[in-house]
Amino acid sequence: MDSSGDFASLPLAEPAPPSLVPDTVSHRPVFSVEVATAPRFRSLAAEWRRLVRRCAEPNVFMEPAVAGAMYTATETPLHVLLAWSRRGGEEAELVGVWLLVVGRPSSRLPIRTLEAPCNSLTFLGSPVLDRDHAVEALSAMLDAVAENPTLPKLICANQIAMDGAVYAALVGAAGRRGFRIVEIERRQRARLDAPVAGQAAPASPVSSKRRAELRRHRKRLAEQGELRQISSRKPEEVSAAFQEFLDLEAAGWKGRKSRRGRAIRNAPPLCAFAQTMIVGLARDGCAGIETLRLDGRAIAMNIWLRSGRTAFGWKMAYDERYAKWGPGSLLMEATTETAFADGAIDTIDSCNRDTSAALAQIWPERREIADLLIDVSPGGSLRGRLTALSETLFRRGRGVARRTYKTHVKPVYLRALARLTAEPRSGAGKQGKTDG
Repeated sequence: MDSSGDFASLPLAEPAPPSLVPDTVSHRPVFSVEVATAPRFRSLAAEWRRLVRRCAEPNVFMEPAVAGAMYTATETPLHVLLAWSRRGGEEAELVGVWLLVVGRPSSRLPIRTLEAPCNSLTFLGSPVLDRDHAVEALSAMLDAVAENPTLPKLICANQIAMDGAVYAALVGAAGRRGFRIVEIERRQRARLDAPVAGQAAPASPVSSKRRAELRRHRKRLAEQGELRQISSRKPEEVSAAFQEFLDLEAAGWKGRKSRRGRAIRNAPPLCAFAQTMIVGLARDGCAGIETLRLDGRAIAMNIWLRSGRTAFGWKMAYDERYAKWGPGSLLMEATTETAFADGAIDTIDSCNRDTSAALAQIWPERREIADLLIDVSPGGSLRGRLTALSETLFRRGRGVARRTYKTHVKPVYLRALARLTAEPRSGAGKQGKTDG
């Protein structure tokens, strides 16, 4: 990618926090919100890192590099909510960040909304909040949206962890202001937790039988050539490895599914965003790529992201010619074993939509995720109720269609295909008998 489009080359905005009026009598903190741009957010790198260290829940998809990728590689309007706190005469402190884009509900109702996460390649929509000021920061953010005449008053807060501090803060903040939250859809996805310090490590998520099978697969692959695992960390290494990942993914079933298949390379705007995001995160020490190579050729690749003490399994691809030896599983096992080795990671989020993904069969822990609609009109609005209804009906209808296809349509199709495949052989056999 041309470096002129790189987020790091953008001019820095002046890093002056907003003017806050301190409470000089009680010395209680005063909260204010700035609706900022991606370059402004980038200028606050030091403040952001301090916030990540003390945040309630890390979220790599709220990193400055993600905002930068949206800014330079897409035309989607992006608003960065920056919550500030000031106590007495002290300097303002960053206590919350939420990246929101202007879009429409998944039901495609012609209503403008604010959405998080940013797009289909980002998998967690929760804001990053100071653990000691989560409710106050979110209250100020919701007030800022409600009072800003240019912003939509409906927030589609998707993929929010239901068991975390951010969800509790959302409920508390909305309750304070009389704003309405509607749960549109709830599901689970896999996660893997590190052993608790001072306690015995939990049983491996991989069974002994599965481990033995993986050892056999590794041995069989090693018999075919030199098998090596390569780690890419530097931005230039990650950039080159990511191009290789795009080729590997596009060569598989995701690329063949249709002209608009799920492979990233099949969607040029998303591809540009992904390239900029991953390299930008690598520059900040928040991304890396693991590659399993056989005689130098990539047969499996895993892209991981990190913010604070949480890692995120973003994307994986493998060479389907080696599928029977499970190169993707071999690489994932090695990656997860090393992720917890230095004690710097507490949990790995699979980033899967739900438990239908393969990782859910291996990783025992679950993260409950919900898609929420927040109406910042006090008491709710007709537009909000209409959007909530259309979203709920759309999601339920889509779920019914998927289940019907899996349980009824697909089995019938496969049986019919099997009969059509078998009939020529049966006919040929009968003809041979007659001729004899």
